[in-house]
Parts: sequence; structure tokens; C-alpha cells
Amino acid sequence: MIIDDYRKLIEENHFEEYPYVLTGDELALSSFIKYEETTLELKIYLCKLIICRCFSPTGGIYWPESPRWFITNFFMSYQVDNLKSWLTGAIKVASEMILSEDTFTKGIIGTTFMFGVVEFYAKYELGFRPNEYDFFDENKKEYFRKTFKKKNKTAGELSIGNAFKLLQESNTEIGNSLSDIDKHYTERLTEVGIEKKPWFKIKIRDRLSLARNTMLHGENHSFYDKGQLLLMIFILFHLHRTQKG
Repeated sequence: MIIDDYRKLIEENHFEEYPYVLTGDELALSSFIKYEETTLELKIYLCKLIICRCFSPTGGIYWPESPRWFITNFFMSYQVDNLKSWLTGAIKVASEMILSEDTFTKGIIGTTFMFGVVEFYAKYELGFRPNEYDFFDENKKEYFRKTFKKKNKTAGELSIGNAFKLLQESNTEIGNSLSDIDKHYTERLTEVGIEKKPWFKIKIRDRLSLARNTMLHGENHSFYDKGQLLLMIFILFHLHRTQKG
């Protein structure tokens, strides 16, 4: 199934891609789409759609049927990780933990692990290859320790937030996809008249930074729902890298 086939189906089924309100009674994507029959291009499109549709910047995950369906089907065909083949099994287990009903134990452990995976993917796309540097080499330590330079000036620690920011400025396929998601969130909140608040983290990089910093120190477990968002972002990275070949 290609994107044109998908567009015909959503018209036939009166499926609204970006409703202003989700009630739980909406037609499910899985009711008229077979994941295994979709092209790589369509999978990327659906991944972005689900992130925009189900993960509002004003709250947690909304009606997780679509993310769960997409994540489950992805991992059924996920054989080897594109960047770290030795972590394939660990990533699969993390996905199972996040999707399990053991939210405050397995969910938190799986989510914390996936933060590191997603952060590495973002930095890898920026050209960072830590395995090429000696961890104990003092001359390379600053670089290895995530400090990056921009126009011969030290721009700061390359945290997950800064990595996503640079990636979105890189004019790459994955960077453009992430920017499209941020643009959707911004436009939607403007359309419905929701004003910017300190607790509304609209940009993906800000949402991930807040949750990662908090969860790493055990200060707050209310970010457990970020697990499925991390899995969807990881899948988006994986699909784009697969597309690059």
C-alpha cells in the first residue's frame, strides 16, 4: 500500500487525520490498514501522523490504540538495529516493558533506557561517532563528553535537547520530519487559542529534555507516558535510516 492508496481509504472511511478532539470512538487506523502491506514511505508518514495525533504537548498520550498498534507491528519485523546491532534485543525488551501493564516498574525502566537510545540516534545523525575516540584520551574527552563547537565557539553541552535542535536545523529527512511535528503542534495550539504556558512543552526537544532530566534523578514518575513517545520517535529514526540505505 502506497500513500495514494492510503488517501483513498481515509476518504472512503471518512477518517479525519487531525481531529481537534479525540473521544475514543474514532475509527482506528488498524481497521483499514495492514501494517505489513504498507511501503516504507507510508510507514514514515503514519509514524509522524500518530505522533502528532496522539501525543499532545498539553498532556500525555491520548487514546493509545494507534501507537500501540504501530509499535507492536514494527517490532514484529524489527530484526537488527541499524546503528547498534548488539542492542537489538535490549531495545525489543524495552518496548515490551513500556507496553506492559506494569507502568511504574517496567514502564519506567524501559523509558529510561529508550532515552539513551533516542539520544544516541540523534547525535549519530549529527556525525558523532564515539567509538572512534578513546574514552580515556584526555585530548578527546571534552568532545566525547558531549560538548560541541559551533563556528569555533563552544555552544554548550550536547544534551538530548540541543542534539534535537541541531538535527532539526540540519535540513535532513529526519530533521525535517521532526520539524514538521513541531510545526503541527504549534499551529494546532494557535488555532484553538491555547496560550503558551511554562508547563506546555511544545517542541519535542523541550518535552524530552524536561522528562529525561526529571526521570534520571527520580524526582517525578509522572512522565512514564513518555515511553511510547520515545518508541515512536525511535521508530521514525529507524525508518528514515532504513530509507537512506
